[in-house]
Amino acid sequence: MSVAAIRSLAGGVLGVAWLAASSAASAQGGSGLLDLLEEVRTNQTAESRINDEREQRFREHADEQMALQREAEAEVARQQALRTRLKQNFDDNETQLAQLQDTLDQRIGDLGELFGVFRQSADDAQTALYNSLITVEHPERKAVVASLAESDEVPTIPQMRALWQLLMQEIAHSGEISRFSADIIQPSGDQYAGTVIRVGAFNLISGDKYLNYLPDADQLVELPRQPQSHVRASADKLSAAAPGTEIGFYIDPSRGALLGLLVQAPSLLERVEQGKAVGYAIIVVGIVGLLIVLERFFSVARVRRRIKVQLADLDHPNLDNPLGRVLNVYYENKHLDLEAVKRKLDEVVFKDVSDIRRGLPLIKVLAAVAPLMGLLGTVTGMIGTFQAITLFGTGDPKLMAGGISQALITTVLGLVTAIPLLLTHSLLANQVTATSKVIAEQSAGMLAKKAEADAELKA
Repeated sequence: MSVAAIRSLAGGVLGVAWLAASSAASAQGGSGLLDLLEEVRTNQTAESRINDEREQRFREHADEQMALQREAEAEVARQQALRTRLKQNFDDNETQLAQLQDTLDQRIGDLGELFGVFRQSADDAQTALYNSLITVEHPERKAVVASLAESDEVPTIPQMRALWQLLMQEIAHSGEISRFSADIIQPSGDQYAGTVIRVGAFNLISGDKYLNYLPDADQLVELPRQPQSHVRASADKLSAAAPGTEIGFYIDPSRGALLGLLVQAPSLLERVEQGKAVGYAIIVVGIVGLLIVLERFFSVARVRRRIKVQLADLDHPNLDNPLGRVLNVYYENKHLDLEAVKRKLDEVVFKDVSDIRRGLPLIKVLAAVAPLMGLLGTVTGMIGTFQAITLFGTGDPKLMAGGISQALITTVLGLVTAIPLLLTHSLLANQVTATSKVIAEQSAGMLAKKAEADAELKA
């Protein structure tokens, strides 16, 4: 607002005030006009002073605003210059970065492929070391190989050297047998501290027990089913052996896979149980046949031995063997005629030969019945298998395994029982035939001698 405008506004105000004062003076009388005039003059003087002060303040503020405006315009100019300079620096940096990237790509060359191979090797090494039995003794390797495999940065030479050292450590420890202490978990869940023997990277044992390593839980557990006694005996010998001693040991080159399958295989008792009632019946038949065979073998051997002794002394018959009894009958009845002596000898020979042959027909029958019982078990097992297929389909082979196992086991049991019985029956039959032949020959010789003596008497 200008000074002239301010003065015009002030004059208008005074005119209005004067008109008001005139009106008031007309209403109150002429005596108050002078007072009013004086008051208007006083107010006009005060108002002029106030207006001058306000004008002065307006001028002062106008100068300040102009100074601030000039400062703002200068700051804007500086910022624009800074923007221009930063943009130029950014463009220069972009150009330089592109040049450096091209230079890096040229210098790296085949190193990029090397870094990829390193990461792949680190991943493979992590899987191998986590599952390795050597990690049980050296668990600190897990953290090292994990940091190498999970790193997204370009590997450094120390990192590559660390991976190489881990792989060399795995190779070196794979050819040694070491002892260390560790916590072992039993199949029942109980835990105890024991001495563990690591055989390379293949097996872990403690005493005569084979151990299994669970990498996820980082635990050593005893196998729920241990191998056969001779395999466990080799582990026990290795546990008790002094350093440097050569011990035969059953090693699992598959690092536990074959051993796990081996302990899952059913034992002899479990296989017999798969044959069920028919299998047990075949075993009973085999045991009965074996007892008869053993009794007959000892009996025939005793008779043959006594007959052999009797053959060395035919003049003094001994009644503990068939030949001695035949000789005794002959000497007691040699005064009778030939026909009577023949009948007496035939009676003794028939009785003793029958005693010797006792049990052979039963052995032959059992040898024939055993495979028939095995066939019965086969048919029964197949019937059970087809029933399982009818009820549950062929989706789960385990449902059919029971019937198939019964069919095969009973067949095996029948053959295992029949073959030895047939062979022993043949051996016993040959021995009995040879013994009977000796008795018959001696009896025929005595009859011939009697006939010659009777012929000489008649002559």
